[in-house]
Amino acid sequence: MDATTWLASNDYRLFKADKLAVIDTAQGNSITYDGMIAAHGTYANIPPEFKQGIDATTFVNPEDYRLFRGDRLVSIDTTKGNAVAFNDQIAAHGTYANIPDEFKRGIDATSWLSASDYRLFKGDKLVVIDTTRNNSITYNGYIAGHGTYANIPDELKRGIDATTFVSGEDYRLFKGDRLVVVDTREGNSVVYDGRIADHDTYKNLPSPWTS
Repeated sequence: MDATTWLASNDYRLFKADKLAVIDTAQGNSITYDGMIAAHGTYANIPPEFKQGIDATTFVNPEDYRLFRGDRLVSIDTTKGNAVAFNDQIAAHGTYANIPDEFKRGIDATSWLSASDYRLFKGDKLVVIDTTRNNSITYNGYIAGHGTYANIPDELKRGIDATTFVSGEDYRLFKGDRLVVVDTREGNSVVYDGRIADHDTYKNLPSPWTS
């Protein structure tokens, strides 16, 4: 898995290379789309290189849906015909003004837990931005050093591929074919640690998606 976006319970998007899958978790985890990124209407106006694959995504709100690739950032306004509202370097977007230079050159994954808790991952490093306080950095260190990730396997402390924040009880981290789910409201306990394919949400995905 390269990236994931939880837009709503009936619109959970997964990215792998130039492919996109959409799961409706409200209807038995049925697959409502499985095809090319380029063929899905939301992404009609993004640059060609983004249609070939992305590194990470952040869904802030329908007017601000962000896609990352290398040092580039594109933001889509899904309320205005999926118009591209921003297309430039990560460093040129105000949200990321204070992040370390290595993160401006590209990231591996993001987690938008709230406006005051926006997390970026790169290798074994984690940065947390508070967008309500002039995009100040509230954490800049190792994944392993942040309390949320205290109980995850060492493999994931060294880096992750993607994340999905469903709720405080269901915070998902992906690495290879492995999925770990953290319950942040119960001492950051790990409530699932296994293959992506064995988790109920992903049971209907074709095998290339879960390998």
